[in-house]
Amino acid sequence: MLHLFGGANLDFAIMGEFYRRSGMIFVRRSFQDQPVYKLVLRHYIAWLLAKRFPLSWAFEGTRSRLGKLMPPKYGLMKYVLDAAHATGTQGVHFVPFVTSFDLILDVEEYAAEQTGRVKKAESLGWFVGYMRNLKKPSGRIRLDIGKPIVIENAPGPEDKRALERIAFSVAVEANRVTPLTVSSVMCLILLGTAPRGVTAAELLATIGAVKEWAQARGVRLSKELESADDRALSATVDTLVESGLLTRYEAGSENVYSIDPAKHPMASYYRNIIVHHFLDRAMIEIALFQLRDADSGDATAAFWAQVDRLRDLFKFEFFYPPRDEHHAAIEAELERIDPTWAKRLASGDRGVAQLIRRCQPVVGHAVLLSFAEAYSVVADLLSRAAPGEAVDDKAIEAAALAEGKQAYLLRRISSEAAIGKLLFANGLSLMRHMGLAEPATPDILAARRALLMELRGLANVMETMRLSTLALADRLPPPGEGHA
Repeated sequence: MLHLFGGANLDFAIMGEFYRRSGMIFVRRSFQDQPVYKLVLRHYIAWLLAKRFPLSWAFEGTRSRLGKLMPPKYGLMKYVLDAAHATGTQGVHFVPFVTSFDLILDVEEYAAEQTGRVKKAESLGWFVGYMRNLKKPSGRIRLDIGKPIVIENAPGPEDKRALERIAFSVAVEANRVTPLTVSSVMCLILLGTAPRGVTAAELLATIGAVKEWAQARGVRLSKELESADDRALSATVDTLVESGLLTRYEAGSENVYSIDPAKHPMASYYRNIIVHHFLDRAMIEIALFQLRDADSGDATAAFWAQVDRLRDLFKFEFFYPPRDEHHAAIEAELERIDPTWAKRLASGDRGVAQLIRRCQPVVGHAVLLSFAEAYSVVADLLSRAAPGEAVDDKAIEAAALAEGKQAYLLRRISSEAAIGKLLFANGLSLMRHMGLAEPATPDILAARRALLMELRGLANVMETMRLSTLALADRLPPPGEGHA
């Protein structure tokens, strides 16, 4: 039987006994200061491992509240490796399982939590309400299984670097086998064009372009996308409309699809599930648009400098390979966009403009804009600190939620999808990494303001990208005739 680790908060009346008899092992959410508890848990895992029981747990500690894969929680993985090392167990397999849903009932709750609402405690009443909600149509569920990461000989307990490398390998493989679904692709497209909607014809053409792009790069697709089954596609779209995630205007000469601004945080969850597949493409596009709007001199050097800067700015959001491998992946993507990319890039402005045309429709703004905008809210707060003022993480988070709402009302940020506790926390982590979260000094305040201007400038570039895509919306070629 599969043994599943779950939070002790699920151990409530009736259902706790059901879960336990189904193989669930309840674990306390936090036990850092409980050495006896840790010792018993470690020995129990060692016994299960020695008996070759399959073990399963949430790699991130729980389901991601943003949609994308979050940094792993090392606790249980470390216990498994420590147990394997202590018992001499060889050939431990870490197998990533990725479950994809057309719709997730909890996404509205996740979005509300990110805006500051306290998470509801699990209880029997909560469970009954949850089961009733399952009556609503939610589309399809898919399970994708990655290649196992095999650990022949487990590293010692003190080898933290080995633990990080193993976790990174698991995360990369999980991302690799995450498929593009109709829900995620439509949210990516419609958030990229918002507040403008798209006609049914425009939507089909863009989905076709994304599908061709993904197939050329070996990105996994859901069956509805891969088979081009119009009936299955229409059924999924109908489910999304019925759920309220998408709106469909049918009174005009063409059906028009859009996402209500109030639903942007929910839609961003589904988009974030797949953004890692488009990250290299987004970096290329943004770097090219930055070159187009600046006197860069050596365009090739400036391009790679921009790519590396984007990598550094969003290092707390995504999993990157080593820099050399990442550059090679960027070059491979450029080769697919235009085999003569190096010559065009070296030729300066005209070559850059030609590469941008080859990238249409662009997706960079749909991938990274909400992150840049969220970080700008945090940078704005810290840049207004009084001299000598220390950074209080909880106070900054609360203030960012309020300032983020104000920034949205003033349209300094384009969407409420940029308002979220985890996004603000990662923005603060970036500033701490850059040495900008120390007590405010004149130099630190100046550096914070410089970062704020950089982030706002980056958001402005992405707004230009959005307008560029909209200008071509009615001229998108049918699938098979455009450039991948």
